[in-house]
Amino acid sequence: MDHSTTTAIVRSADIFSQSTTHQQQVPQARPVTSSTPVRKYEVCYLTPQAEEREFSVQARALPSVESAFAALGPNAIVQTRRGRLAVEDVWPGEDIRLSDGSYERLLWRGKITLSPPKEAGEPAPNMSKLTRIISDTYGVNRPEGDLVLGPSARVLHRAPGIRRLKGSDRAFIPAAEFVDGNTILQITPTHPTPVYQFGFATHCCMNVNGLDVESLHPGTAFDLGLRGAGLTAFLSLFPHKTSFEDFGLLAYPRLRLQDLELLG
Repeated sequence: MDHSTTTAIVRSADIFSQSTTHQQQVPQARPVTSSTPVRKYEVCYLTPQAEEREFSVQARALPSVESAFAALGPNAIVQTRRGRLAVEDVWPGEDIRLSDGSYERLLWRGKITLSPPKEAGEPAPNMSKLTRIISDTYGVNRPEGDLVLGPSARVLHRAPGIRRLKGSDRAFIPAAEFVDGNTILQITPTHPTPVYQFGFATHCCMNVNGLDVESLHPGTAFDLGLRGAGLTAFLSLFPHKTSFEDFGLLAYPRLRLQDLELLG
């Protein structure tokens, strides 16, 4: 795909003010000030006419928003119909292999860049920590090569207790909760590091380096803690969706590892 033909829009405004924004308009929002914690969100997406578009926007660094962009670390590998590609080389329009062996058209790719602590010895916030899963941790080629996941990544986990809690044999659990200091490590970037997330028509379970990783889904509006103009601004980051309800149902339930461990 020739990415030189894409449309790039760069905005610099706090889209999470009380003003409503739209994709093809300049946001009517108060300017970002030096005291406002902000994050650059980069989006590329496929229009209904199968045209590729991209834009970036400066907006508040809200955890509920950042988490929608920060699942896949650099050099994570997915299988496409054209072959294996690193996530940074995948653009909307590619067909991505899912965990069940089927392929789904990528409609949206989000990206943010994590920064190391400003001062040596300063603790890094959770949204700046990565999870490295050492090769073959879960069996041969699971993962295939070391896999780095972003701070909001969830992996599909199978355990008998999940059915008791969620009525399903499998659930998405945050990858960071499996850190054991041995084969699953928590790492803090020492330099600016991009992380990504993929969005499809429905919530999916992707095959990433041989592991089952969750695709984009923001959860419920209640989970986000946004409403009114704030929720409208949030949705403007996902132009492949027409409404919040368009995200649909979760492919599998979500669960915290500590809840599962309480069952013994």
